[in-house]
Amino acid sequence: MQNVTVRRGRGRPKLVEENDRRNSIVVAAHQVLVEYGFAAATTERVAARAKVSKRGIYELFANKQELFAAVIREHRHLMLDLPRPEEENIPLVDALGKIFRLEIDEKGEREREAILNLIVRESAQFPELSDYLYDNGILRSREDLMEWLAIQARKGLVVIEDETVCAGMLMDIAFGALLPRRRLKTAPDRAARLIHIRKRFEIFLRGVSPNL
Repeated sequence: MQNVTVRRGRGRPKLVEENDRRNSIVVAAHQVLVEYGFAAATTERVAARAKVSKRGIYELFANKQELFAAVIREHRHLMLDLPRPEEENIPLVDALGKIFRLEIDEKGEREREAILNLIVRESAQFPELSDYLYDNGILRSREDLMEWLAIQARKGLVVIEDETVCAGMLMDIAFGALLPRRRLKTAPDRAARLIHIRKRFEIFLRGVSPNL
């Protein structure tokens, strides 16, 4: 019987190593971007934080813009939990609470606040970053929310004249409150904020209710 050498697994350790290196770089880039901002977040700083060479970064990311996009992609789940399960059957105000992840734990809340601040700050200073994120489908928050609203409208649960406007209103309601001008240091403050966001959602839903 002829011996057969199976070569399929030879590249796997290298692939695992590359994925680990990529993850380390993205984690380090996130820390550096939050701390220094896009302009001062040099590849030297990212490389030092990730304990890799600059060459190791450029083997995986073409430029700093691509690295920024990878950080946003890794954390975009903190912004919106969409799409929702097809079988979900809960009050719309509860669905919006889940979509905007109002019950996220404190650690996740801090991470969300940091990534939202990063996106808002850097998009204002470098509009090309925002264009890159949208053009490459990395940020689809508004579009995903528009699709969810369209589904609710088809179900007859809401009457939506302009999905773009309504999605923008909901994002302003939630993200405007989730990015306070001062840091909320106590649990009661954070709990009060969630109550206020939920009340705003209720006001919005009364405005689009087909029963009014």
